[in-house]
Amino acid sequence: MSRFTKAVVLMAVAALGLAGCGEGAATPDENGEIVITMTESAYAPNVIEVSPGQTVTFVLVNEGEKDHELMIGRSVTFTDGAPDGFEHNFFEGLSPLVDPPEAAMEMDEMDMEMDMDDMDMEGMDMDEDDDMDMEGMDMDEDDDMHMEGMDMDEGGDHAGHGFMVLRQPNETARITITIPLDATGEWELGCFEEDGAHWDDGMKGTFTIVTGA
Repeated sequence: MSRFTKAVVLMAVAALGLAGCGEGAATPDENGEIVITMTESAYAPNVIEVSPGQTVTFVLVNEGEKDHELMIGRSVTFTDGAPDGFEHNFFEGLSPLVDPPEAAMEMDEMDMEMDMDDMDMEGMDMDEDDDMDMEGMDMDEDDDMHMEGMDMDEGGDHAGHGFMVLRQPNETARITITIPLDATGEWELGCFEEDGAHWDDGMKGTFTIVTGA
């Protein structure tokens, strides 16, 4: 066999080896974990493969300077031209275990909370000294307002829908889920913070469910 022929054979073997590795896709380690680092504006890794029926833990680490989120779905939706989520939510009907729990939120739920900014203030008399006239409002000592789980940060608004996990800078979250048997195929990762600017800037990825990953 000539040197040229040997070189061609070696190149072919190398190419087959790369093809068998899912083109560099990240897969869960021996503990079933995949660490996903979030920065401005990227996920690392941004190509992930898992198997149906596999129990996987995504470890989200926000190493950026802004709030970042993880959503998984198909078919990006737009509101007023801005990307804001996925039409098909990967987590729909599932019960992922999120630690800490307050990191998780349904987008429809967040939209409702954000509507507090547009609350009708009729019936609340604010005098010149900005004192609130509480007449007619029965608020006993136990009626504290619980804002837990509400992100009122100026840069976090978007009006999408679906399950998301949000982390502020230097925060971490763990999402544990068993991959459904009927969810095979390609899905997308996405962050839609700042009215979709993070997605537009490239904070997206590919999440593929394939037998034997």
